[in-house]
Amino acid sequence: MSGIFQGDIFIKTAIELGIDDMRKNPWLIDHMLEDLKNNPYTKEKYGEKQIDACKEWLANNKIDVYMRLRNDRDQPPCITIEMGPSNEKEDMKSMADQSTETTILLPNKINKPIPYVIKPFVPTGYVIATGEVMLDPDIDTSGVSEGMILVNPVLGVGYPIQSIGPDGLFIEPGIEIEASQLGIVPQYQYYVARIEHSFFDETYNIGCHAHGDPQTVLWLWAITKYSILRYRESLLEANGFAQSSISSGDVGLNRDWTTPGGEQAFSRYMTLRGQIENSWIKSPRRIIESVVFKKKVPKSCNTYTGGIKIISNLDTPDFIDKSTQLWTTIEDSETDDE
Repeated sequence: MSGIFQGDIFIKTAIELGIDDMRKNPWLIDHMLEDLKNNPYTKEKYGEKQIDACKEWLANNKIDVYMRLRNDRDQPPCITIEMGPSNEKEDMKSMADQSTETTILLPNKINKPIPYVIKPFVPTGYVIATGEVMLDPDIDTSGVSEGMILVNPVLGVGYPIQSIGPDGLFIEPGIEIEASQLGIVPQYQYYVARIEHSFFDETYNIGCHAHGDPQTVLWLWAITKYSILRYRESLLEANGFAQSSISSGDVGLNRDWTTPGGEQAFSRYMTLRGQIENSWIKSPRRIIESVVFKKKVPKSCNTYTGGIKIISNLDTPDFIDKSTQLWTTIEDSETDDE
């Protein structure tokens, strides 16, 4: 799945949807407690009486569902969600490095404009019959390759370059060009980034809290469990929370909510465990479109003595000294004259 799993929100949503379902459709309560009226030993004493009492209690009580960490005072009946341990699965960590999944990122989405291969220039001529765009001899076209785009920077109209000649370059013949300046941009106007994945065992503690008769906390626990199971497939599993399991503890007196008048509150916690997949996007990179072998020049010129210029806006790695070492790239910078 994408990104970091937001389990607390999905669990909260599942419980809230389940409670709302039962308020609108009381027959779900009938199904939740159906064993009481189907069993001959419980039918008379508990059956419809217990089901009707649960329906009445749910209809007459507001039930809040929230994360346990909050500043204001809890007010039962309520359901609390606490994040438990989140442990990366050691036996699956290496899968991140083996991922072959990639994503395409548009420049405007990541605020990383794609630079010109050749910044806007004034062409010395254009032959519409052949599609030849003639350039000043001082313009270095060594980094230009077929498929790159000759672009009108004002209108944003582009023309694929079909070939490069000694005096210029060629586009499709017969195209009328009305532009005082033209530039050359890479063929691929997007970035590519690798997506890596890792897997975690997640734990959430869900508390059911109700006051008065201890039976109410059992109803609330049953409603919560029913809601999670009802939406486990569509909300939890559908968002990557796999192999989930539920376990529950005892019912206990919650002394934090005992009132001065003696009314008591009770709590029962359930633990929801499962496996989730987290993913992240590595640094965006361009597709390499052209590689130029730089000519050797005297060392006294204080420049490169040879090497490779990569026609892409991959940033030169930090460990390379661009003033003395052999590898450089076109960088995404307005001040870069490359």
